[in-house]
Amino acid sequence: MGIMRLQAVVLMILGGSLWASAQSVRIDLEPFIASGLNQPVYLTNAHDGTNRRFVVEQPGRVSVMQPGSSMRMTFLDITGRVLSGGERGLLGLAFHPQFASNRRFFVDYTRRPDGATVIAEYRVSTSNPNVAETSETVLLLIPQPYENHNGGMIEFGPDGYLYIGMGDGGSGNDPQNRAQNPNMLLGKILRIDVDRGAAPSTNPYADGSAGRPEIYAIGLRNPWRFSFDRATGQLYVGDVGQDEREEVDIVTAGGNYGWRVLEGTRCTNLGPASCSAPGFIAPIAEYDHSSNGRCSITGGYVYRGAQQSLPYGAYVYGDYCSGEIFMLRAGVQSVLTGTPLSITSFGEDESGELYVVGQGGSVFRIKNPDADTGSTRGFEFADLGSVSMRTAGQPNLALGYARIQTSSGAALPAGMAVFGYRQNGILVSEASAPAMPLISSGRIDALNTAIAIANPNAQAVTLNFYFTGVAGNNFGQGSTILPPNSQVAAFLDQPPFGANRESQATFTFISALPVSALALRGITNERGDFLMTTLSVVDISNGPDAFSVPAPAQTIAQFVDGGGWATEIVLINPLNKAISGSIQAFNPDGQPAFVPFAGPYTIPAAGFLRFRTAGTGVNVRSGSIRITPSADSPAPSSTAILSFRNNGITILQTAIPGVASGTAFRLFVENLGTLNSVPGSIQTAIAVANPTSNPASVALELYGNDGAPVGLRDSIAIPANGQIAVFLNQIPGFSRLPPSFQGVLRISSASTVAVNALRAHYNERGDFLISPTLPVSEAELPNSSELLFPHFAIGGGCEMQFVLFSGRATASSGTIYFFDQNGTPLSLALRR
Repeated sequence: MGIMRLQAVVLMILGGSLWASAQSVRIDLEPFIASGLNQPVYLTNAHDGTNRRFVVEQPGRVSVMQPGSSMRMTFLDITGRVLSGGERGLLGLAFHPQFASNRRFFVDYTRRPDGATVIAEYRVSTSNPNVAETSETVLLLIPQPYENHNGGMIEFGPDGYLYIGMGDGGSGNDPQNRAQNPNMLLGKILRIDVDRGAAPSTNPYADGSAGRPEIYAIGLRNPWRFSFDRATGQLYVGDVGQDEREEVDIVTAGGNYGWRVLEGTRCTNLGPASCSAPGFIAPIAEYDHSSNGRCSITGGYVYRGAQQSLPYGAYVYGDYCSGEIFMLRAGVQSVLTGTPLSITSFGEDESGELYVVGQGGSVFRIKNPDADTGSTRGFEFADLGSVSMRTAGQPNLALGYARIQTSSGAALPAGMAVFGYRQNGILVSEASAPAMPLISSGRIDALNTAIAIANPNAQAVTLNFYFTGVAGNNFGQGSTILPPNSQVAAFLDQPPFGANRESQATFTFISALPVSALALRGITNERGDFLMTTLSVVDISNGPDAFSVPAPAQTIAQFVDGGGWATEIVLINPLNKAISGSIQAFNPDGQPAFVPFAGPYTIPAAGFLRFRTAGTGVNVRSGSIRITPSADSPAPSSTAILSFRNNGITILQTAIPGVASGTAFRLFVENLGTLNSVPGSIQTAIAVANPTSNPASVALELYGNDGAPVGLRDSIAIPANGQIAVFLNQIPGFSRLPPSFQGVLRISSASTVAVNALRAHYNERGDFLISPTLPVSEAELPNSSELLFPHFAIGGGCEMQFVLFSGRATASSGTIYFFDQNGTPLSLALRR
């Protein structure tokens, strides 16, 4: 990892996964079909744009429901062909990817009279799209030696092939060892090409010499429901255990998932192989039968809907026996709710919303009672409290800004917006920015930079701007008009600005009325990922009088160099005259550190300086940077841009602002999952630098979203001029940190310290992403009547998290107002 000098601690997980309370995640079950179904076992859709729902009934019937209607029509009735009862019956239904044009769909059932599994093709009537033709084409016929463990799930993958879940043939403990036998189709996930009527050439045993060509993966006991993550294409399988363990697997081609040698991660001692033999793939989650009558997993879906019914990207599944509905998010299992249902399946509609199917005859839609919709959100929290709201994916891109206004007499909160960007379902970049005040003039670095400026005024404002080059020369002067309540967001090489994208310059704007601004640097890396980080906007509204001299030093509490890491330091002059000072670097032990740019600096009027560490060493080293202005100069705005390259590819860039020292800070923190191990895991890291010549003792204490202390506190010692950088779970006093936590960390010291923080996010392909988390000094009073999030982007791969917290010793309440770029109130779906 390198960035915090210490590897993230891998938690020891009892039973294969973490369990936690679902915290603020709540769900309601809204009746979709209240009653009247005959042993329903599945709900799906045709992926044809009609948003019809199809319900499979075990005796052999499929019903269809039109959008907005509660009436059911019989779509297919093959009860005369189906042997039903116990674990037998009509168990699966899948529609061809080109169903809208070719009318083909497929079923999985156990046939009369012998109970063999049949995979058959049917077609929809040419005259009525809600009725199937009765003729059948059998694709596969698989004998079943016992009545149980028939599998039954079928689904088309992103590759266009049909995947088939087959149980091990039944009885108990797989007496004939079918699941490990590649010459038998039982206990497997199969994959066939229904268009060619054969196994794909890419199947693990495609040539048939070492196993059946239809086999995709082996070692499953009874895969009862599987699904493909519609964002990443990963295949999630719920595999029912014997007497001890239920498991969730991500299944890949050629994988061996252990049964009957292993039940989850439990050694059965049944053979034929040793439990320590190589090649077995462990589940991503498992649970035992010790609680609430749990005994049989029902696999579900990764939530990718837009209604905020569940956290985006969470896997939802359940237990047939206990009726519980579970959530797996970043490796952490939680119980969402208990139900009286015998859960036979979950279902997904075309928009990605999820359903729960109960064998007793009902279907429920999963809803979020806390999902806010509309263009406003109220907030209220105690001193040291916080609130976090997330958007979900949606197909169409929506751009805009948000205003944060408090209730009468209430204090302004601190705030942070986190931008996420996904390409092909993979989170490739994150950036975060504080809630911004109103200013009338600002200055930013122009290199590869975009700016968003929101005008919250009821009248148009004229925005004048210019660029300043390396030598202090101004160029590119221009102006634009922002209509009332509008926002503009563009790279500086685009209208209305129009500079060269790679300009070595600063950009200055002057507004006739107060506005709010956000700067963002964006690059496209060597594999085509768009990487972004936010940059500081220097408030120069009040000119030279706003900058006191002599000015206090600025500290960047974390730089890193070597092992693929490099740090770029950017200094921006807030004045229209030259300023000067000096730069020092320190190792964590407080000794001077070598950086090529240490020493005096002079920055021309309205100009900048840019320095970079070598980034060439094999070993990672880190420390802090101190920028000390001359006696007659204000401090420049300082930023450290950390970058990491791996195998010639830039994985991330993130900007850490230079800060003034203080004695008490607060920041919003998160802990979710197991960093560097489980995709989706998130954890906050802090860097604290001691800018004094004496050792410092720093106190740390955690508070929950409600502002109450959670009982986790510690103190750390920092040597004179030294620094420490740690993740939350590396702090000894935080060893009991819950696996799913959000709240506020208070950092205090009798002597002054400087604090930066980072949010680490482990993405779906194993990349380690970081973005700044922004501490607030308790001594800093807001100088604005309101705060804004000057820019947000939702949809088209973009997602947002909005955070508000108590930055000072007071409670806060008020409202967030969301607008599009034209100033029209914008309705958003947010989950807290």
